Amino acid sequence: MKDDSQVLSDDDPHLQQNSDENLLSQIDSLVDQTMQIYELTSKEAEVIEQVSSSINILLNTLKVSLQLPHSIFQKDYPSIKSAILNNSGDIIILQGDGNINTKKFRQLNSYQLSQVMKAVIPKLGDNASMMKNEITDRMATLAKVAKQLKRVQVQPPDESGI
Repeated sequence: MKDDSQVLSDDDPHLQQNSDENLLSQIDSLVDQTMQIYELTSKEAEVIEQVSSSINILLNTLKVSLQLPHSIFQKDYPSIKSAILNNSGDIIILQGDGNINTKKFRQLNSYQLSQVMKAVIPKLGDNASMMKNEITDRMATLAKVAKQLKRVQVQPPDESGI
């Protein structure tokens, strides 16, 4: 029986052409992906700024400061003791050695931003709901008081002149 199989060497022109085509295809894919990464990275700063601005409005309106999980900042501050997002949108980081660092919300990287959002949005929602209920109750009481006091304005003047 005769063996018709061929052994192709790296010097074979057909292999070289396929290899060149494969290389060009990989380069094309790499360039496309790199351009997409560039576009996404360019937009990332803009999105972080938009989120930061909105969160600052929420925090300022609700007048609330929130404790953040240490793990979000552990990489940058290995000796972190606590992290607090204050109502001005500043993140106050207290380290084990007593040093205090302040970071603006807009200075967070996209990973930190997403982790902070996961931590604070439920807390902000709870706080907003509680605050709304308090204001609603207060307004209902004030409306009743105003209604009662309105009677004073409707009373006819006393005939005796006193």
